[in-house]
Amino acid sequence: MRKGLALLSLFIFLLSILTASVGQIIENPSTPLAKDAGRVLKLLEVWRITDEAGDFYLQAPRNLQTATDGSIFIADNDEFLRFSAEGKFIKNIFKKGQGPGEIGGSFVYFVQGRDVFIQDLNSWRLWRADFAGVFQEHIILKNKDISVLIGVVPNGYLFLRMVWPPRSEWTGRMMEVLHIVEFFTKDGSDKRDIATFKTNAFLSPRSATNWDSTITILSPDDKSLFAFFGREYRIEIVNLDGSPAAKEFRRTYPRVPHVEKSWESASRKKYGFPKIEYETDVKGLYPGEGRVWVETSTEDKNKGRLIDVFDAGGRYIDSFYLGPGRSLMAVGEGYVFCQEKNEDETITIVKYRIMN
Repeated sequence: MRKGLALLSLFIFLLSILTASVGQIIENPSTPLAKDAGRVLKLLEVWRITDEAGDFYLQAPRNLQTATDGSIFIADNDEFLRFSAEGKFIKNIFKKGQGPGEIGGSFVYFVQGRDVFIQDLNSWRLWRADFAGVFQEHIILKNKDISVLIGVVPNGYLFLRMVWPPRSEWTGRMMEVLHIVEFFTKDGSDKRDIATFKTNAFLSPRSATNWDSTITILSPDDKSLFAFFGREYRIEIVNLDGSPAAKEFRRTYPRVPHVEKSWESASRKKYGFPKIEYETDVKGLYPGEGRVWVETSTEDKNKGRLIDVFDAGGRYIDSFYLGPGRSLMAVGEGYVFCQEKNEDETITIVKYRIMN
């Protein structure tokens, strides 16, 4: 009897170690805890940004971020726009070129403290600017492979590096691609790997087609990273202090069939990659204070896009529709920023206060 209890205790101990090493997995049902889940979110307009004045043009606005002084930054095609907290246009920071403070084309940026960190994806240069877009310093990271900036924290930078299979193995099949989250100290003298993810890509001698989605976003307290890699509903939380993954959470989700476009069919037949059966379950991640909003692939013609809400423990607590014609750009405490496309294809950005 004692021997059996000892073996049982040993098994429980080993199981606890294994669980701690791989992190906690939270499985959620298809319905959230909120009794009024599935409603259309009631929103009250605070202000609206349009390009009617001609100072800038909204073509493909993305990556809306707010600064400590309330300033709002938005990236667009050959534009890097700054607005006041009231939505008034201040300046287009984008300067075309290859010199200090200039951008060659595509770029990523992150606001941290009183600074804006910008990476030019054409030349892979990284630099720091102030809120007015004035160049402050060029940032050189020692022993850094080419990788994309995915976040800035008070003591360093987060990059995502992709490791592809050797080109000689690209024979027209689905293959795994590694995505390594790397942390660099601010002075660039030290780095460490935080996490590694895997996605699928169709690799042939003539083309490389990413099959899976990749979404990463920092938590508001800069202590963890929310990550979605793949196509099916699964969100992982990575602790930035290097400890094992805090948790990953999922929910039972009815997948949305993919409607193939004509250009997709032509490209598929030309290069031979498989037909897409379902949409990617997760379209965006938007952490707030103690919660994370998940933009799903479910869309209703009359109610708009379905948004799921999880608490800090990974529990599925609420869901609602955003309203027709709206797509989510950012979430704040009691408000949301949405992008809306009008019938004439013009785009507006609206700040709404959440009423229910």
